[in-house]
Amino acid sequence: MTGADPLATSLAGVQFANPVWVGSSELTMTREGILACLGAGAGAVIAKSVNESEAARRQLDIADYAFLDDRRARVPAAAADRSAALLNRSGLVQQSLEDWLAVLEEGRRAADRLGSVLIGSITTGDPAAAPEIVRALSSVTGHVEVNVGAPHAREAAGGAVTQLTSGEGLRELVSRVRPVCDGLLLLKLPDAGPLTPSLVEAARSAGADAVVLTGRQHGFLPDIETLDPQLGSWGAYSSPAALPMSLYAVSKAFVQTGGELPLVGTNGARDAADVLRFVLSGARAVELVTALWIEGPAYVSTLLRDLERLLAGIPAAGLEQVVGASVARSRAYADVEPVVPPARPWARWLEQADPPGRA
Repeated sequence: MTGADPLATSLAGVQFANPVWVGSSELTMTREGILACLGAGAGAVIAKSVNESEAARRQLDIADYAFLDDRRARVPAAAADRSAALLNRSGLVQQSLEDWLAVLEEGRRAADRLGSVLIGSITTGDPAAAPEIVRALSSVTGHVEVNVGAPHAREAAGGAVTQLTSGEGLRELVSRVRPVCDGLLLLKLPDAGPLTPSLVEAARSAGADAVVLTGRQHGFLPDIETLDPQLGSWGAYSSPAALPMSLYAVSKAFVQTGGELPLVGTNGARDAADVLRFVLSGARAVELVTALWIEGPAYVSTLLRDLERLLAGIPAAGLEQVVGASVARSRAYADVEPVVPPARPWARWLEQADPPGRA
């Protein structure tokens, strides 16, 4: 691979140094966290979300986080590795909007110096309140991510967080916030299964510049020794095992929009190979959270080094030339040739079995 900037990517005409982005989370909830992620070389950092709801801010007071090993047992955060899953409750920024904008202003100046991009974020509460918050965020960061897919919406106090899963509701929201966002408007969608294609189309038709796929799944996990649920409640779940499902959503959205709508992947990526898998599935950038909670912000530099090494073995001029490359090689079931010999991984057990009643 040749080229001065092999990791460079772009969304709707906006250039980014690389596709490794830090997603909105508690890691980007403070001045120190934002600056650490920017300083590590992230192509973009999405600040922790805000909205108008006092209940959403209070929800942070009950936040809890369970890292889980491959046997679903809880492990201390310090002992978790990148194979760990995360089940958690969370809330939104507890500062006033005015104070938060001051933090974002400092972060944006740092991003400008470092050749990175800071993106403001709102998690919808009352959709009618979103335009003024988007306007305020955009006045500082320019670009804004509107998260309509927060998995905590089902469990939060009424009005604290809203998850939109109808095309009509999505179009109405985007039509309200699009005119007040000066830069990119990114829409983060929930994992909505068969509804996802219609939500992607609604976001595109209403004027979103890019779509982020997908929000985390809802989760519930009993402890079989105490019988209590982990966290004592329901929560939001992420895991490396979620990666194929996230890639399914991204790849199908890539096909549906003919590769014309910029896509940002999230949920399941833990290393550079996973970032590349998102790109090959149609994403132009990838938001990571849990991997950076485990490894720290400096892990971004490792991801970039490893990603450039992986790309060096691909015959293309740069990362943007391989966006969706694996989708182009995929086939519908009806077009797949018969497998010869037939794939029957269960057959060995039937061949060894002694049927009941045999003499």
